[in-house]
Amino acid sequence: MRKILLWTSIILLTAAMSHAQPYDILIKNGTVYDGTASPEKVEDIAINGDKIVALGKDLSGSAKKTIDAKGMIVTPGFIDVHNHTDLPILMVLVEAGTADALSSILTPMWRNNQNYSTQGVTTIVTGLCGGGMPETDTWMEILEKEEFASNVYHFIPYGVLRTIVFGEDQPRQLTDEQLDKLKGMVEKEMQKGAIGVTVGLEYAPDCYTSTDELVEIAKLVNKYGGLFDAHMRNQTGAIEANGQPGVLNSIKEMIEISKRSGCPVQISHIQLNKPWNDVTAKQMYGLIEQARAEGVNITADQHPYDVGYGILSYRLPDEFKTGLGVKEKYKTPEGKAQMREAIKKVFAFLGPEEIMVTTGPEKYVNKNIKEIAESEGKTPEEAYVDLVCMDQAPYALFHEISEEVNRGNMPHDYVFTISDGFTVFEPAMSPHPRFFGNYPHKIRKYVLEEKLMTLNDAIRSMTSLPAAKFKMTGRGTIAVGNYADIAVIDLENFTDRATYEERGLYSEGVKYLLVNGIVEIDDGEVTEKSGGRPLKLGD
Repeated sequence: MRKILLWTSIILLTAAMSHAQPYDILIKNGTVYDGTASPEKVEDIAINGDKIVALGKDLSGSAKKTIDAKGMIVTPGFIDVHNHTDLPILMVLVEAGTADALSSILTPMWRNNQNYSTQGVTTIVTGLCGGGMPETDTWMEILEKEEFASNVYHFIPYGVLRTIVFGEDQPRQLTDEQLDKLKGMVEKEMQKGAIGVTVGLEYAPDCYTSTDELVEIAKLVNKYGGLFDAHMRNQTGAIEANGQPGVLNSIKEMIEISKRSGCPVQISHIQLNKPWNDVTAKQMYGLIEQARAEGVNITADQHPYDVGYGILSYRLPDEFKTGLGVKEKYKTPEGKAQMREAIKKVFAFLGPEEIMVTTGPEKYVNKNIKEIAESEGKTPEEAYVDLVCMDQAPYALFHEISEEVNRGNMPHDYVFTISDGFTVFEPAMSPHPRFFGNYPHKIRKYVLEEKLMTLNDAIRSMTSLPAAKFKMTGRGTIAVGNYADIAVIDLENFTDRATYEERGLYSEGVKYLLVNGIVEIDDGEVTEKSGGRPLKLGD
């Protein structure tokens, strides 16, 4: 009997000690949206190291740090699967010729990924639209050395590879030898841990690719379990040779690439740009839904704004464009005349007053093409062509996206939330309010105010849904054993402050942010501690 009592006492004591184990961090009393379709619930979250180790009501036990989340929501950290943070870094490296130049340029704000962490973002994906760092390991080494605050996955930017191989003289039809060379470059990066390949089919040089070429590249990516991500060839309602709107033809091309290659496809920032020509969201998502019903692994993403951002030359016909602006052979009186005629047709539906320059010489920044033309005594066409003929064409805001179509595409569970922005060195360098306010803007405007979708569905579009598609292990949901990427948000005050006039204002309302168990925002203040990691396909 004594032995039984002794063993019973030992078992009870062990259980009590286990239940009262010390934690590194204990988040208590928050309303948890765990990233799944399950309804929210009030529960505690216990964290040891970089992992969630316990969930439940009234978890007991001591903790090195306790966060009282009463009255706040607790979500998985947001995942931005369309981010261009590597592109400015590539530009610096190309200009300076050495990675040593970065040390004097990369600010604490950049290292903290502050314009994203203050939105609740803990993970980003780079290398989008065919542009960015071509060498996966070099980019990952920079992130690790600089202790970048967010997790980062990376795509292979196919356009950069094509530029490396062909320069300005881009072929539309590749020889077998040329295709094999590009495939070899893609395979090398997949072996380094890239999560797939991206193209920007409205930009040079990707606009010169054929569907057959892209299918062959996607087949290779699929062999490694990766994704094919595309900024589509045409996002407008302009009627093409087959009598169909360009945006619908482009969606069909994405479906064809996935069917023929077997590779999962992601459509970047799905939207309808001018001319709209009465194209509807239902026409667009109807194609996607039909393909998904047939077993095609195709999804899309979207930023919640009706103003786009891109290089000024992107609206020109393909034959004029390069990655930096326009081809040298068109910077002649004859070539400029051709471009003036081409952009005049664009101005018929997208007025020069609807295109505002955000980079380049200071005298042009924050002025639209009409204003620039008037100040210099030129026609809008002349002003535009002179700008795109600069060594580096400026970037601009384009008031061209259909808000109605955005709203129609937004609520579907195969459309994820993305920013299509990048980490800036200083707030004044922000070219679009989505760089600072994307995630709270969507929740504030479309969930809390307009009730276009539920908060749970909006959070899923920012967490578990992209994590599953992009094969991120242990991220995107709050669950025992998952990484502690967590945002604690004061929902009542969660709001974006950035505007088109003041684009670098931080969002408010993220009270705590954890990345791999490291507290990067503590009671609303950035700690300058980094939990971010460079990650590979399947991590």
